[in-house]
Amino acid sequence: MADPLYTFFHPHGVAVLGASSNPLKLSHGVLRNLVTHGYSGPIYPVNPKGGELLGLRVYASVAQVPDPVELAVIVLAAERTAEALAACGERGIRAAVLIASGFAELGAGGREREAELQEIARRYGMRFIGPNCVGVIDTYTPIDTTFSRTMPEQGVIGFVSHSGAVCGGTMDWASAVGVGFSRIVSLGNQADIDLADALASLAADPNTKTVAAYIEGVPDGKRFVETAARMTPHKPLVVLKAGRTPSGTRAVASHTGALAGADQAFLAACHRAGALPVDNLEELVDGAIALAYRRPPAGPEIAILTNAGGPSAVGADALDRYGMRLANLSAETQARLREVCPPGTMTGNPVDMLGGPQPSHYTAALRVLLAAEEVDGVMVVFVPQAITPPHDVAVAVGRGAEQTAKPVVCCISGGGGIGAAARALHAHSVPHYLTPARAALGLGALYQYGRVQARPPVSLEPAAGVKRELALEVIGRAVKAGQRALDAQAGAELAAAYGLVVPPSGLASTAAAAIALAERIGYPVALKRVAPGVVHKADVGGVALGLEDSRALRTAFERMVGPGEQGFVQRMAPPGLETVVGAQRDSQFGPLVMFGLGGTYVEVLKDVAFRLAPLDEVEAREMIDETAAGRLLKGVRGQPARDVAAAADALRRVGQLVADLEQIAEVDLNPLIVGAEGEGAWAVDVRVILAG
Repeated sequence: MADPLYTFFHPHGVAVLGASSNPLKLSHGVLRNLVTHGYSGPIYPVNPKGGELLGLRVYASVAQVPDPVELAVIVLAAERTAEALAACGERGIRAAVLIASGFAELGAGGREREAELQEIARRYGMRFIGPNCVGVIDTYTPIDTTFSRTMPEQGVIGFVSHSGAVCGGTMDWASAVGVGFSRIVSLGNQADIDLADALASLAADPNTKTVAAYIEGVPDGKRFVETAARMTPHKPLVVLKAGRTPSGTRAVASHTGALAGADQAFLAACHRAGALPVDNLEELVDGAIALAYRRPPAGPEIAILTNAGGPSAVGADALDRYGMRLANLSAETQARLREVCPPGTMTGNPVDMLGGPQPSHYTAALRVLLAAEEVDGVMVVFVPQAITPPHDVAVAVGRGAEQTAKPVVCCISGGGGIGAAARALHAHSVPHYLTPARAALGLGALYQYGRVQARPPVSLEPAAGVKRELALEVIGRAVKAGQRALDAQAGAELAAAYGLVVPPSGLASTAAAAIALAERIGYPVALKRVAPGVVHKADVGGVALGLEDSRALRTAFERMVGPGEQGFVQRMAPPGLETVVGAQRDSQFGPLVMFGLGGTYVEVLKDVAFRLAPLDEVEAREMIDETAAGRLLKGVRGQPARDVAAAADALRRVGQLVADLEQIAEVDLNPLIVGAEGEGAWAVDVRVILAG
């Protein structure tokens, strides 16, 4: 795989436009870092004043800079950046880093400046990072085009961030605890090079084994998903996205629209991409160091080795939240532990060596646990006390974790001396955490990534029996009639065109017509009011179920359906579990599919799962399994199992429907009634909203 940003990390010559002799200026910091952090190529300060700076000749203009020069770092005010970029293009430089702020983040005027930068880049065939960024770092070249205080140590973590402050803070933390990076990419406003470009570069970099990303915007959701999906089978990706909870709400016409949002769409995109989403900066770095240092566990069985019962109990609870559990240690393993642990050690799980274990006890006990077949990974928890220095325990744990494929994480809590312990652990490729819950998150990231790697590739085979042209005819009639929402009968016809099972139905304008229709399709029937502005019919008393004869139907029709309105008459479906299947089109990531427990309380219960559409059988089954509805479908408390295969098939067909037909904005099947195993599933209320 070719690296699309290769020149940014391996340039033959770097020009720094705006280089200053003032040590308080950012441009001086950029030049200083290039000079002092090991870059071996030629460096050309550019400033109209000329002279000499940090032992380098200063050129009055970029046009005077000699060959070779392949990268420009422009550290000039926003109003001078476009002119400088154009000068670099004239000089033949095709890669640039734009440091200045004052662009799209300021509003309309700033967006115009960014558009000018984009036009210049197109004119000269250039690529640029920024503006409003801190630059890039490669610790192996090495090259540091940032003005940050610290150059990270060499490591295997690639870091991409839209925030320069997050970059700087992460690098400072990493230097304090001995965590290394391969590359750091500060994207800023990503007016040209964006998140997908950065991920493709890190995927191609041989020194990057794990990628962490702080995201503030995804300009091309589809490209992000495709790029990440190519990377994650080989390199794990941990992502933190700001802005997952929208600041406002919008009016929606379906349950799916009410439940889908920025967060659900992003999580669905991460699932398709194989990325691991986290909720805060601590989790971002905690997950990244675990994935950088250790391999995923073969299973969920974890042992805890400790000198502190309370913190270990907290760790055990946290393991459960990440899908893991305490391993049941065999009698043989416990016997071996008693041979190497202090007297009185509790050899169940957690393995509690009580107050006074020596470092050698940690090494020996850890090796016993790692050799046990019933243990897939180990969390070590040490609370410092007067007898044993934390650094010595860290070294002992590192030695015990050597030459094993099983993951080991270590929590050494406290204040003084913890930094040295963390550095010692990281030197042995054991991630250090300050709390047991954070250590559990590290193991959880490894466990989740193992499941990503084990997941088969998505296979998007189209469902059989789809009649797309018929569906387009139904939509065409609605558009011609000026309808944005399909009526109930049109929705049923659209669903049937995509192979969903819909009970026989029709529309009636009078009670007599409704009775005639019911006699044709067969009693018992349901009657639903069809009227302008009535979306959720149950909320206005617009649904009558189980009407057994013409008298009951006439009474219900005359009560519910007003002048100029219609009644939707449908044969009652067989009994089953009410679920909801829906779809909505997200502006960033495209169509989403939803599954959950159906009925009138779906928006209250929020028992739903989302995926990108279209989806395959594996994803459909995963969605079902994530919900309480899925557990009910499998049978609980003596209830029979339901037709999970039919529910999964309905999910796939709705996903294909919304992926195929861009005219559709939202779909709701509420309820999709799932019958007993082998009986099928029936879409009895199909609500379709067309795109505006």
